[in-house]
This record gives sequence, C-alpha cells and structure tokens, in this order.
Amino acid sequence: MKFPRLPTLLVLSVILALPVSQSASEPVNLDKAKQQVYRYVNSGEYAKDLGSVALKATKYLAKRLNKPAKPGEKRAIVLDIDETAVSNLPHLMANDFGYVPAIWHRYIATSQAKAIVPVQIAYDMATKAGVAVFFITARKESDRAGTEKNLRDVGYDTWTKIYYQADGSEEPAQRYKTAIRKQLVAEGYTIILNLGDQDSDLEGGYAEKTFKLPNPIYRVK
Repeated sequence: MKFPRLPTLLVLSVILALPVSQSASEPVNLDKAKQQVYRYVNSGEYAKDLGSVALKATKYLAKRLNKPAKPGEKRAIVLDIDETAVSNLPHLMANDFGYVPAIWHRYIATSQAKAIVPVQIAYDMATKAGVAVFFITARKESDRAGTEKNLRDVGYDTWTKIYYQADGSEEPAQRYKTAIRKQLVAEGYTIILNLGDQDSDLEGGYAEKTFKLPNPIYRVK
C-alpha cells in the first residue's frame, strides 16, 4: 500500500512539534490591514492628524523665532521630503501600498507629488525669518532632478541644501540622517526644528525640537 502524502505529513508533524515563539502568533491579515489604512486616509483622519502635528510644529517655531538669535547664531530647520514636505498618496494607493524601486524612481522623475500645506506653512515661516532650510531625504542622488523640480513646482523654492543618499547605498536612514545633522551642527548651525514622518528622521539627536508626522503606510529604518 502506498501513501503518497506521507512525506508531506512527516514534514508537517516536525513543524508542528517545534516550540512556538510568543512572537509567532498570527498577525493582522494583510488585506484587513490595508483596508484599515484606506479607511484612515479616506475618512480624513490622516489629514487631520497630520495637520495637528504640523500646527504644533509651526506654533513652536513661531515661539522659538521670537527669541533673539545669539551673536553669530545660524538657525536652521531640517525637513524630510516624502510624506513630510510632499505627499505621495495617489501613487502609493494606486500601487496598493507596494514598493517597487523601478516604479518608484520613475514616479519621482515625473515630479507629481503635492505639497503638504500644513508643513509648508512652517517652511514659509522659516524662510521669511531667514532661517536656513535643509532637506535630508532617503531619495537617491539620481532622483535629484525630478525631486528639485517637484519641490519648486509646489512652492518649496528656497533651501540651503538638499542631502540625498548615494545611489546603491544601503546605509540605514537613521544613521545617515543623524550624521548629516551632526555635520550641520559642526558647521555652526543650530537646528531649532526637525520635522519628519519616520522615527529614523528624528532619532539620533542634534536638533532642539522634533515633531513626528503620522505615516500609516510604510516604515523606513
């Protein structure tokens, strides 16, 4: 008598006999998680939460700028780009929140992202006060042309410098961004505000105050 399924059953029995880790419980179904994100975005709650954080950042910035600058002090703000200065929501939703590098870089080249206006208010306040603006992004150097055209098209037309990651770089975003802030401080800048949508945009120090915008879609370490 033959038992064609016996090898599979033996493998399954071994798997079932393995010790179960506490972290191995079934997660939220991916489809359900995506539907929760869609509801959060389409309900207007995402925009509301984003605006709330940006408003707090703007109020802080206004209060900070009311303090006279110290002699020789070079005040600066640091902004992330994606889901901070600009929104990629239509692209992200059209791709079912998936990330395909080739598609992503082609999208950046089209310069289609829209400004996140509540953040732009803080940006405008800083530029009018003569504060240096630095964008530190995980976008690649090859994305420079499309990125800078996009920023100018939507009203971010003044900055001191934009930092991009080198093409092919796999350096963790937090380490890369922290190193740049450290460099800016060494150059004599006081970073009075750092605004981003990822913990990796903000952690690591070298800024007086940080504000994290909500991002229910992706995480960059």
